[in-house]
Amino acid sequence: MSGVPKIKQLQETAAGTLAIDWNAVEQIAGFQAHDHLKDYYSRILGSKNRYGEISGRIKFDAAAFVKRYVSQEDWQDNWLANANGERDHAQFSLNLLTQTDVCYVADYLQEAFHGAWTGGNDFGNRAYLGEILINIGDISLVFNNDTGEFEWVDFGYGYYDVYTENPYGIIADDTQEFLDKFIVVR
Repeated sequence: MSGVPKIKQLQETAAGTLAIDWNAVEQIAGFQAHDHLKDYYSRILGSKNRYGEISGRIKFDAAAFVKRYVSQEDWQDNWLANANGERDHAQFSLNLLTQTDVCYVADYLQEAFHGAWTGGNDFGNRAYLGEILINIGDISLVFNNDTGEFEWVDFGYGYYDVYTENPYGIIADDTQEFLDKFIVVR
């Protein structure tokens, strides 16, 4: 199945559709997952590849994609729009679970929060969800487990060790709002 039906399926499937024993997952993982993260992962399973990735091409308007920018002295509210040039689309990929087994989900969350994507740096309680690819390159999509917000960050300039110095913003305050940002281009 291509990315087009999967993103629509992800958007339209209710949270909690997948039976996941979150209490057991949290006990094994050693932390409590935010309800918005549970909402995101409990809708559908991804493809049977390593990360359960779904991907495709979406309409991209930075003003509509970014809900709000986080206060940064060096960055203007239009930075992300300028970074995509004249393009009105972006490629995306989102990582999903491929099974609901408690041990698998706990391991998956450990990787999402502390895996290779961090480069060994501390990003607080943030999980890697996927990315969008715009003119300047990959923009990472992360979930903040403390606030329940879906964020974006550009690691291209190497500020891995001090997350608050990265140009980033909030995409959405909840899961459905986040998913609704992905308007597929056919």
